[in-house]
Amino acid sequence: MKDLRSENDNLSEWRKKRAILTEELLKDSIKELIKLKATISQKTVSEMMEKLASNEHKEFKAVITPSAISKNEIYKNIVLEGKNKVQLLENKKQSYKLDGDKQFEAFQLKSLIAKKEVRIKELESIIDRANINLEQTINYINSTNENNYKDILKELIEFILKEGVAYLDTQKNLINESTGDILITSKIIKEL
Repeated sequence: MKDLRSENDNLSEWRKKRAILTEELLKDSIKELIKLKATISQKTVSEMMEKLASNEHKEFKAVITPSAISKNEIYKNIVLEGKNKVQLLENKKQSYKLDGDKQFEAFQLKSLIAKKEVRIKELESIIDRANINLEQTINYINSTNENNYKDILKELIEFILKEGVAYLDTQKNLINESTGDILITSKIIKEL
């Protein structure tokens, strides 16, 4: 009778070598797919293994099919880890985009606030230069006829709206842009 122990030893060594080469090739294929930003699936990994296989890999039949990957838990988990890495990288890139968008929006808002503050200071200086005395203004309004008062008020409202210092709300009240206070009520505006 023939002694088959030496043949069995060679077969187990061959299988170990094949398993090592298959796992290496599988990991290399996943790394290559990640570099190429390709979809990682059992099919694409198997196709990449075929493309990357050296003569030694082919000799030991280290290239495996998608079916063989799905049947082997170790190989299946390696593919899933690769998928998770890609997904994690995509999520990081997406969060950076969102952070960048937030920073850009914050910059826009800060510049808008700065413009409004400059405009407020300009208007305050105009008021200071006009040196308006409240008592004189009331006496002047009382002395002018009502139509003249309405014309002046209309022009004032148009100027304020045009300059963006205030806006009309849904009830037609004139509202201060920066403080939200009512400057002129809708009742007065309707009488104009």
